[in-house]
Amino acid sequence: MFRKVEAAACAAVESGPQPGERYVFGVDWGRENDFTCIAVLAVGARRLVALDRFNEVGWSLQRGRLAALAHTWQPEAIWAEANIIGGPNIEALQAEGLPVCAFTTTASSKGPLIEGLALALERGDLAILPEPVLLHELQAFTLERLPSGRFRYGAPPGEHDDTVIALALAWHGATSGGTGISFV
Repeated sequence: MFRKVEAAACAAVESGPQPGERYVFGVDWGRENDFTCIAVLAVGARRLVALDRFNEVGWSLQRGRLAALAHTWQPEAIWAEANIIGGPNIEALQAEGLPVCAFTTTASSKGPLIEGLALALERGDLAILPEPVLLHELQAFTLERLPSGRFRYGAPPGEHDDTVIALALAWHGATSGGTGISFV
């Protein structure tokens, strides 16, 4: 699905925000079998500057880790997957004043989300960190045509796509023009 992944893997981890830069986050929730991933993207530089990935911790701790990253990076928006477990986490974070935007992943919304990221990598519009897990997930990600004629996007059986989804949500946030809403 994704081409030019190795060429895009030229960004460096940044220890904190750069003056004048704007940031957005992408969040894919997980807990036991899947991982929670938080992608931090510099909007102006079009560069992934931080990636946090973890599992087997409770929701409160996950929200705390996200809030700590938000305190450091001051994102203008946090795009989080709202499906199933995301909804209550998003509500709790919004109640804390974080600028969280819910993204509901459906058969109709996942295609444009993933294709937007694929096009950004193809065109060289986005630099990513050379994180081995991220590179593997991007390179393993598949597009399958179903008997119905629709498409299924995702990781092969036994694999994960958590970093891919977090990165795609961050890219969506960076290119969607902001949230237009405030939770403060």
